Amino acid sequence: MSNVRAADLSAVLEFLDLAWANAGPRAFPPETLEALARLIPCDQIGYTEIDRLNRVILDYVGDDDDDDDELFWSIVGQHPLCHHQQAYADFSALRLSDVVSRAQLVRSRVYAEWFAPAGIAAELEVGIARSRARTRNFVLSRSSGDFSERDVAVLQMVAPHLERIHELNVLRGVALPDDRESLTTREEEVLELVAGGLTNAAIAERLWISPGTVKKHLDHVYAKLGVSNRAAAVSVRPGREVTVDTRRGGSPSGRAS
Repeated sequence: MSNVRAADLSAVLEFLDLAWANAGPRAFPPETLEALARLIPCDQIGYTEIDRLNRVILDYVGDDDDDDDELFWSIVGQHPLCHHQQAYADFSALRLSDVVSRAQLVRSRVYAEWFAPAGIAAELEVGIARSRARTRNFVLSRSSGDFSERDVAVLQMVAPHLERIHELNVLRGVALPDDRESLTTREEEVLELVAGGLTNAAIAERLWISPGTVKKHLDHVYAKLGVSNRAAAVSVRPGREVTVDTRRGGSPSGRAS
């Protein structure tokens, strides 16, 4: 954390608010990745969800146009960062240079067939799933230079929030069954915390946003659900039971009804 300055913290808060606002049918649309690339400058960025057991790429968002799946599956196990995740179940933010020396890298097949043709000199990766069978990773690449300790710290800082966005997006499921407009992921999160008894101030502290932003989200919730107050919004929220751990650092959890 010593490598993260006050300006970085402010930029992280802005990014997280944007990431929550962008989440909709897709947890991480291109706009979210573009914002992450501004927070941590890089030349390429991508998010990939992979079913490793069945060798299927379930989701990809990014700017890599290479669709050579055969090459990908033949070489992914030799990728130093992927190998590290699989070997140690360590999904924390790591640079390529943290797990392999430059000399070792340039002698490898993955360098000859993957990094060199793509012009990649450095990578930074973080996982937001705790499974080696089904991984969800953000990968940032640079064509020159390496990522800094600040970059690693910032990516590690936002990772739990990105994981939460994905979790809530899955829980949201399909849109409301009638003609009401569905809630955004951020609005859903705010409403779940309201259901758990939190005040606007407590919600603001939990989500790293201002009480005014919480009120704005609730106004949107009321309009979409056709209600006028907190109690009514909770009573008609999209159907699932909600349990909220109100201790600082806890997170709400939902069960589909």
